[in-house]
Amino acid sequence: MPFPLSRLPRQPRDRFEVYRIFDGLSEEGKDGLDRGRTRVPLVKTFLLEHVSGRDGSRPKPLQEIWSGLHSAPEQIDETLFSISGHVKDEDGKFSEATTGYVEQFDERFFAYYTVEDSQSARQRVRKWVTRSPDLDSTWFSSPLLKGLWDEYVSQREDHRYTKLVFRHESVFDMPEDAAYDGESEDEPTEQEDSADEHPEPERRRIRSEMGDCVFRLRKSLGGLRDSYPPLHALYSVRIPSTLQRGGHDLNQEGQLTNRSNSFIDHRNHARFLWRLYRDVVEDTEDSAWGSAGPQGKPLVGWQGVPLIVKFGEPLSRPTFDNFVSKAFRKGNRFNLWGEPQRLGPTKIHLYGADRHLWQPLNLEITDQRLVAILPRGTCGNTFHRLVANLQQWVCPKIDAWIGSRTFDSFVIPKNISPPAHET
Repeated sequence: MPFPLSRLPRQPRDRFEVYRIFDGLSEEGKDGLDRGRTRVPLVKTFLLEHVSGRDGSRPKPLQEIWSGLHSAPEQIDETLFSISGHVKDEDGKFSEATTGYVEQFDERFFAYYTVEDSQSARQRVRKWVTRSPDLDSTWFSSPLLKGLWDEYVSQREDHRYTKLVFRHESVFDMPEDAAYDGESEDEPTEQEDSADEHPEPERRRIRSEMGDCVFRLRKSLGGLRDSYPPLHALYSVRIPSTLQRGGHDLNQEGQLTNRSNSFIDHRNHARFLWRLYRDVVEDTEDSAWGSAGPQGKPLVGWQGVPLIVKFGEPLSRPTFDNFVSKAFRKGNRFNLWGEPQRLGPTKIHLYGADRHLWQPLNLEITDQRLVAILPRGTCGNTFHRLVANLQQWVCPKIDAWIGSRTFDSFVIPKNISPPAHET
């Protein structure tokens, strides 16, 4: 029977009561994984991003952000809050209950801990991001996940088990003789079509996973990526635990799923990934807009540099038309808004906005590349969201630059040390 969220305390005595509950659930979840039958959903963390104060913006208090989402945050200590929401009970009725806990790592980054089932938890977090310009997911794009694999996971002990998940679906793909009628779904579905009356369109699609010991995957991955471009679309990496059995699955949207038997170890990995992602995003922003001029003075009026993404193969004309018609509708995965202006058969300009903080942006898109001009003050997170979604939904193999620097140079972590063991 699934774990009833009503058992999560809304006002625990302290954070250690929360740790004890999640630690017991982690132990039970790991035992279920080992037996091949889980009785409770796995504990999971969603890493979320807010505005940076480095450009003079005013970060909002956590209570103000979540109160605007009708989630009734209740303070436990200085940085930990319980979050409530509507949940469905065993009889299918909705009631108010604690869904999880939000911890504030710094003024910009939060972690949401929950034991809600994955689909419900993802829907809840996506509603927060969609409804609030103050929040965004942390986007661990394929290049960043690949950098994490190369510099950290692949260097772990040869016998440790890990898993890589690749996901690419060319949702905008259409054959050359197709006529787009505008009736396709705004959102690509994550569920497999199983009924004959809902046939899948014939387009490139890969949802593949490779689970093996570190040594075998390290030996094989390079050659496979060279021979099959969709394997550049890395969606998820399992990070072996440093001290415990099992590991932690990290996906592109900053969801970290605990497959170890320890919540403390899980939280330490969440904080490790927060620090890693924070450094990557700040490096992106410093390079894009310049952190300082001569003698350390700010570069006043600095307008930024472009993000340039070159597609590994040109988009067909129908696919291009489908892409620019659907990619900027309400609720799109790119989280962008604007009205494309046609400049040629396969060239558009878009003067729009990033729904996260409603910062303006300019895009030029052709069948061969995308160029984004993001003005100073736009979250560096936007660069990584664009790249992640382009590889997952448009073209799996890309070359990208921010100004004159390759995108890979931002996302290859340096001097990674094991997660600190904090309490």
